[in-house]
Amino acid sequence: MNNFSPELEAAIEAMTKIMSSDEMSVLADRFNKHITYIGKIKARSIVVGDTVVWEYGGLTKTGKVVKVNRKTMEVANTGNTPFGSTITKINKSMILGKADV
Repeated sequence: MNNFSPELEAAIEAMTKIMSSDEMSVLADRFNKHITYIGKIKARSIVVGDTVVWEYGGLTKTGKVVKVNRKTMEVANTGNTPFGSTITKINKSMILGKADV
């Protein structure tokens, strides 16, 4: 069985009843706006130099913020050297919070 919240279950059920591409476009637009809103709330106090934790594909990762954009952040993996750093661009909504360093 799944571990979805009641709100998500209701949203999925309602979405399956939509049979119009126009209505699905409205839903997609609302989804994108809400993801942007969630990202702004989560990243409100994060600045360049902070170490953050984010989740992607069920894995929790940690990195240092090197650039902050409107909807995304560029994060360098922890333990990188300037000569071999891996920069990952993540959506702000993926952020779980600042890391306890």
